Amino acid sequence: MNLHKLIFYMNILGICFPVVLTYVVIFDVLTDQQVYPITITILAFGYAVMIKRNPVFHELWDKWFGNNKKN
Repeated sequence: MNLHKLIFYMNILGICFPVVLTYVVIFDVLTDQQVYPITITILAFGYAVMIKRNPVFHELWDKWFGNNKKN
């Protein structure tokens, strides 16, 4: 497998895991299940790494919310 392709897939998973964990926490709260402190810690760490270090996230952010006006 190509190394760049592997890094690309890792970056995609770096976006997916915090988003899914957010839904898991919301589901746990709505169903009155216990939300562990480590879950919140992992969630915060996942979002911090995604926002600071994930180039795929930045590409998608610029594509969706950037100022890309066509003349």
